[in-house]
Amino acid sequence: MILSAALLFSLHLSSETPQTRAADSLPRLGALGVPFAPVPPDLATKLKLKAGEGLVAQKPLPGLTAEAAGVREGDIIVRLNGKSVGPATVAAAVRIAPSGKELRLTAIRDGKQVELRANLQERPRDPGNANYEVTYSHIVNNGQRMRTIITTPKKPGKHPGFFFIQGFSPISYDFPLETATGNVQSLDGPILFDFANSGFVTIRVEKPGVGDSEGGPFAQLNYMDEIGIYREALKQLKAHPAVDAKNVFIFGHSMGGAFGPMVALDDPVRGIAVYGTAARTWMEYLQDTLRYQSLLAGDTYESVDEQVRQGGRIMALVLGEGKTVAQVKKSHPELAPVADSLMPGGLFNGKTPKFWAQLAEINFAKYWAKLDTHVLSVHGAVDFVSYEVDHKLIADIVNKARPGKGKFVSVSESDHLFHKFPTEAEAQRNYSRGTYNPAFSKVMMEWIRGILAGKS
Repeated sequence: MILSAALLFSLHLSSETPQTRAADSLPRLGALGVPFAPVPPDLATKLKLKAGEGLVAQKPLPGLTAEAAGVREGDIIVRLNGKSVGPATVAAAVRIAPSGKELRLTAIRDGKQVELRANLQERPRDPGNANYEVTYSHIVNNGQRMRTIITTPKKPGKHPGFFFIQGFSPISYDFPLETATGNVQSLDGPILFDFANSGFVTIRVEKPGVGDSEGGPFAQLNYMDEIGIYREALKQLKAHPAVDAKNVFIFGHSMGGAFGPMVALDDPVRGIAVYGTAARTWMEYLQDTLRYQSLLAGDTYESVDEQVRQGGRIMALVLGEGKTVAQVKKSHPELAPVADSLMPGGLFNGKTPKFWAQLAEINFAKYWAKLDTHVLSVHGAVDFVSYEVDHKLIADIVNKARPGKGKFVSVSESDHLFHKFPTEAEAQRNYSRGTYNPAFSKVMMEWIRGILAGKS
């Protein structure tokens, strides 16, 4: 649920120990070990890059493939093994390269083209710790295997289950939880660690085309197909021999908060917690985002008003009427500059318009109203990507249908990625570069513990 340059994703590696290897038929794949961000439109124009071409490298992970190749923070990667790459294609390009094969990266550094090389390393595993063990498994959806990573307390007996549904971006969650700092490479990791280390069986699932998961590319995955993955993962968690199936909770971060109620309506859970999500119509949310993020960045009111008018027309044509971006540019040439900025390469935030069109058709209020479960709706006070009004709305809908089941909380100094900043403006300027704020995890843990103790 992140617009424009706020979209970030990671192709990373972590550490492995022999005791974490479990029998599973889904093979391990290689990874680059560096997070990326899209190339800003003005820089893409200056470098004469095509729409959707190029990636800005963030800081490479130490000792891994990208660092071995000599990738530096700020490098603009334009080709991999001689083929053009961008946000929608880089993951697929890495996936087809066998582990151990030499990768050739073409980067633009300080205005000059440089060639970088390194052998692709396999993706290691989460080693677990003294309190929990980690199992690498998979579920099957539409005939394709999706990697699931399960933590199980070493203490015998039945335990509550914690199902994590990640946000929109194709970020891999295959990393050690205990050492996760909550940066872009280990987003949500400290939260998952809190629950794994506190007696919960946790499960996380990799999206198609991400990590070891089959399928993809991510850009082509539509909303209704993706939701099937989370339904299967929830079934796997409930069927786990160490799980108390009557005490399973869902946590949906960002877009995960949109999938959560739809999954739980088919397969009831004890409670759902969401953070940084939306509850109104998606066209309504996206219009607000176009305006709010631009004003927060310092654009003038008059220029933002025009951006919203043009952006709204483009979204209505593409998401509402099913037009392609190319068709919109041909029939409405005056919208072409905004269309290329908003939907580079015909994709919106790295996804085809079909994903967003399906999302726009869903009445989320209907799902929240039908759920017979506890709901915690939390908004970070400096989260400029989502809005307090949506989170209050979720609690209001739930409480109207089932009084007392919904709870809204605002967490101070917490942005969309759980980073700590004093203001929204500072959070936007330093997006993805903050320090993890544990406040939300504490709120959610206290809420779940209260339900388990019969206090809610």
